[in-house]
Amino acid sequence: MTASSSCEPAQKSGCTNCIMRGLGLCTVLIDLGWEQPYSAEREAIPQKKSPFAARRTIFHQNETLAGVPVICEGWATSVMKLSNGRRQILSILIPGELVTCRLLFERQLHLSIDAVTRGSYRMFDLTQLRAAMTVSPGIFDKLLSAYNDERNRADHLIADLGRRTATGRIARLLLDIWNRLDKSGKVEGNSIEFPLRQTHIADATGLTNVYVSKVINTFRNDSLVEFSDRSLKILDIERLRQLAM
Repeated sequence: MTASSSCEPAQKSGCTNCIMRGLGLCTVLIDLGWEQPYSAEREAIPQKKSPFAARRTIFHQNETLAGVPVICEGWATSVMKLSNGRRQILSILIPGELVTCRLLFERQLHLSIDAVTRGSYRMFDLTQLRAAMTVSPGIFDKLLSAYNDERNRADHLIADLGRRTATGRIARLLLDIWNRLDKSGKVEGNSIEFPLRQTHIADATGLTNVYVSKVINTFRNDSLVEFSDRSLKILDIERLRQLAM
C-alpha cells in the first residue's frame, strides 16, 4: 500500500522550525521564504508533512505524482523492481533529499520508493519549484547539485555491479552514506545512524545476504567498522577508503 494521503501539520510554524532546517535542499527552500506566496496569483507552499510507516512502499513504480517529494524524517530507498520479483536498490535516501531528481522533468516515477524506517515527506509542487528556480540562483544550484549527486551515485553503481569486488562495493556504500550524513552534520563521535539491514545492503550491492554477512564480519574482525543498536561506527576510515577504490 502507498502512504496515507492524509497529512499532519508540521510542528510549530512548519518548515521554519523543522528539524531539517539547515540540511540539504530544505535550507534553500526555507530561506527563500516559501511560507509566503510569490505573488497574488501564487499560493503559499502548504506547511504539511505526510507520514509513512516503516517497511512499506511510499510510492509505487510507474506511479504518477502530483509533485516532487522530499524526505523530511526517516530513511527510505529508491528501488527498481523486476517482473521476476528481484529488486535493485538504486539509492539510500536520507532526510533532506529528493526521492529522485527525475521528477523535476517528468511526472511518472520510474522506480519504487520504499520506507526503511518510519518517517515523513513533504510534497513540493513542481510548478512552484520551477518558478523558484527562476527567481533564486540558490534553488537552481542546489537542485543541480542534487541531480549531479544522483547521477554520480548511478555511475558508481554501474562500476560496482560491473567491476568492483564485493568488499569494494560494501565499503563504498558505507562511505557514501557516511559522507552524505557528515555533510549534514549527522556524524557524532565517528558514529552515524544506520538502520539498514543486511538485506538492504545486499539489494544495494547486487550480492547475496550470505556474502554480505561474510564481508561485514571481515570488516568487524579487521577493526574497520562497528555495528551496534542501529548505528555504524567507522574505526579506520582510511583503510575503508582503500578498499572502496
